[in-house]
Amino acid sequence: MSSRASSPAANVMTVDAVGVRIGIDLTALDPPERLAVRSAWRSAVSASSAQPDRTLSPQRFAETGEMLAHLSGAVTHAAVTAPRHDRWMLHAAGLARPDGGVVVLIGRSGAGKTTASRFLARQWGYVSDETIGIDADGTVHAYRKPLSVITDGVGFKVQRAPEDLGLQPLPGASLHLSRLVLLDRQPGPSAAALVSVPDVEALAELTRHSSALTTTVRPVQTIVQLLAKTGGAVRAQYSEARDLVPLLDDLTAAHAAVGGTARPEPGWSGNAPPLDDGDVTPASGTRFRRVPVVDWCRLDDGLLAVLTAETSGEGTVRVLAGVAPEIWLAAEYTLFEDLVDAVTRRHRAPDATAATRAALDALVAAGLVTGTA
Repeated sequence: MSSRASSPAANVMTVDAVGVRIGIDLTALDPPERLAVRSAWRSAVSASSAQPDRTLSPQRFAETGEMLAHLSGAVTHAAVTAPRHDRWMLHAAGLARPDGGVVVLIGRSGAGKTTASRFLARQWGYVSDETIGIDADGTVHAYRKPLSVITDGVGFKVQRAPEDLGLQPLPGASLHLSRLVLLDRQPGPSAAALVSVPDVEALAELTRHSSALTTTVRPVQTIVQLLAKTGGAVRAQYSEARDLVPLLDDLTAAHAAVGGTARPEPGWSGNAPPLDDGDVTPASGTRFRRVPVVDWCRLDDGLLAVLTAETSGEGTVRVLAGVAPEIWLAAEYTLFEDLVDAVTRRHRAPDATAATRAALDALVAAGLVTGTA
């Protein structure tokens, strides 16, 4: 798949993908292939006449269906990697109510997102079966791509336009996040149920299914804030897609009853202040400092979540507990005894020195704190 600068051309089809305008240049395709692309992507065609943010050319294959499958992944990649640093990109499906509220279904590959979308979007608006873009204020950006359907005897996922599957259009109301649902598809017959998910557990799962977190502005704070505003995440335990219908109906009713604010919004302190990398001359002994991180956020029960960027470009979220949050926050070229004082002020540890030493060793081993002699 090649990518090149955008240019206004009659054979460029522009689609909306999570708030990014992607141009699909059909020049190199033959007429039947062009028709196949236009048909598969017709539900995502942009209503704007502005030039696309990015333009790509479909890679040709022996079979048109394989070309369409490859194109789907290429458009998604182009949209997710576009420089939109204020948007949370979540690998998930989305369904819209008539009032614009979007229920987002999150799960690993094979968890049933596309199957659930095919079933549920016959009565709810189809937002996406793969990727959702969410702004910090809860605004949802649709990605009405073709659905990628596993088909017996076919070595690639067949691309089916939403209209061809009888899926509903988007409502006239603006899209906004209503609830985050973690899919837990269980083999064999079992009772379907919704189970509340603690924020710490939800944060771990949601970040695992997110894209480009390390280049997003305040990603951890955004996720925690949205969890609070929408009543927290729930886990949907089910066997078949039809089992989700009453669950989501109940969830919608519950959301309407609480107005989307089932619990108070937690507080946070913003990004860790930048660290001065200039020369430091400690008075005596080793001084400890926290390392720069992408984002951090206070959670309930004295916990603190920290997002770091790895050399691979991926992000890792760690949740600090016990005395570790106080140590990490206090570590600004700080002597060990001063860290002990910080712990003593917030905790009644039987042996504050030992507790501080153990937690500090763990923070250093995790690469969140470093010592300067």
